[in-house]
Amino acid sequence: MKWFVCFALLALCISCEFNPLSERQVEIVITEEHPWKKVSHRPLWHTLVYYDASGDLKHVHLEGGTTKATIAVRRDRLTVFCAYPLSSLFPYGGFFYPGCRTPIVLDQKQGRLASLLLDAYPHNAQAIENLNGEALVAMACDVALLDTSKFLVDLLNGTVDQESLILLPKLAITLADLPAGYWINERSDQRSFYFLWNDAIEVEAEGLAERWWNQEMQLCLTLYADLVEGTFSTSLSKAPLW
Repeated sequence: MKWFVCFALLALCISCEFNPLSERQVEIVITEEHPWKKVSHRPLWHTLVYYDASGDLKHVHLEGGTTKATIAVRRDRLTVFCAYPLSSLFPYGGFFYPGCRTPIVLDQKQGRLASLLLDAYPHNAQAIENLNGEALVAMACDVALLDTSKFLVDLLNGTVDQESLILLPKLAITLADLPAGYWINERSDQRSFYFLWNDAIEVEAEGLAERWWNQEMQLCLTLYADLVEGTFSTSLSKAPLW
């Protein structure tokens, strides 16, 4: 009878989606309030993205106001999480790794690195799953100023050195010919500004994309900067609805 019960429990573990022998449930939490919510007083919905224990890409929709989720992860490896406001804005990121504290707090400081690793996951999943989680958390803040292409190649090849971590200078940019109003940055650590007619605003851009929202005009300004080439472009579009 004892053997029958043991086999039954083993079969149950194998057949169910969650395997407690190799996985654990962790709580994912977003504690930061988005700058656009502070102004609009409307909570943003998020898309939580990660790769599950089987290596399948998962998208979990979090309704506006929902800032927590419980996710099954592998106990013995790194799992990368990104929560994208309105599915495409600058993400909140975080990492689960053996020995880390829980719940897993997602924040914007770790968002860019987490997003880069999720994009690279299909190319070398094993390399990412075996990265040092504590080291990733320590370097996350500086990723926006790195040559991200070189950094990712070196990271996945296990050849990260001082040359891989050289910080590039921010790009000084003058914004002009914008509709008047208050332009709110999507990131809490970046500058928002009031713009008047015939005005000009100086900003310092980091790599990749950055967005500002004009609530009065319902417009979104997107700035694309390439720190390696020293170039940038801007575009205006209708603001996303939520």
